[in-house]
Amino acid sequence: MNTIDLAVPAAPEYVGLIRSTAAHIAAHADLTIEAIDDLRLAVDEAFAVLIAHQPESGAVSIRFTIHAEQLDIELTAPAGSPLPDTTSFAWTVLSALVHEVSIQTSQAGLVTLLLTAKVVASA
Repeated sequence: MNTIDLAVPAAPEYVGLIRSTAAHIAAHADLTIEAIDDLRLAVDEAFAVLIAHQPESGAVSIRFTIHAEQLDIELTAPAGSPLPDTTSFAWTVLSALVHEVSIQTSQAGLVTLLLTAKVVASA
């Protein structure tokens, strides 16, 4: 198991960095090209969901954890961020792009989106 941590300002101009990092790490986790593309879009959507309320300051923390059969990504919003709307179109898209997506809230009130992309043997 390998873990990579990244923190970026909660601003839209950093989405490219997160997308590129996710794609690079997904390639190392042996995801297929299609899964890498889906994950790149999922991370983009998750980041957008977390910064939708336009925080004045703060950072989004991202933890990539490579397991033998899956890649887990945790994106934690800046303090004071609201829970994402799980009935929104953005949530539907996000749910379609990865194998699992869930929300976790810490005791300190921090909101974390958990994404899981599983390694699937290619034909």
